[in-house]
Amino acid sequence: MTTTKGRRRRPRSGWNPGDKQAWRERKDLDKAIANDAVVKAARALAEHPELIDAFREYAARVQAHRTLRNTLALLGQNPSATRVKSAFFWAKENRAVLEAAEPMRIIARRRGGKRVEEFDDPKTGETEEIDAGAWTGFTSERVFDVRDTTPKNKPCPECGTHPGLRCPDACPVYEIVRGPAPTRDEVLELLDQVLKDDVEFYPADLDASESEVGDQ
Repeated sequence: MTTTKGRRRRPRSGWNPGDKQAWRERKDLDKAIANDAVVKAARALAEHPELIDAFREYAARVQAHRTLRNTLALLGQNPSATRVKSAFFWAKENRAVLEAAEPMRIIARRRGGKRVEEFDDPKTGETEEIDAGAWTGFTSERVFDVRDTTPKNKPCPECGTHPGLRCPDACPVYEIVRGPAPTRDEVLELLDQVLKDDVEFYPADLDASESEVGDQ
């Protein structure tokens, strides 16, 4: 019996120019939302340094593999978030994102294929191609808190809730998973960097906050 191996279709391969333009505009808007959230959260922490340790604890819950700057973006959009992933990774845990869920936007590194550059070889007079390494860039990513998800294809293994229904508040799926917290110095360094780039706000002396709230 002859079988054929299915070929994975490339995302957006069937899009027309209008679809691609709309996608680019959405990505640009999401980047702007993420960056605005970073500045919003940085301003709040600079104006209320007594909240820096609370932010450190927040980062211990939601940062995971993300940069501290993206954690600041999450704070500016959903300070109540406890466990955050993209819809793709929630699906790996058999959880689906609610249609009405409002995504949080972050900035993610985008890796692509190899870059090829052409150059004229003076010895041969011919144009040759060289491997210029892999190209990288940045794009926006939409992520969701665990409370914006439901069991997907089978009941929740923790509480037995059926697909499409919200798990009860007591379900262990909502338990906080805590990782390492950033230091105060790391947070202060990030705030200083963000707010120096923000022409509308410049902190007079962020380090002064260290005398107000002791390190935990």
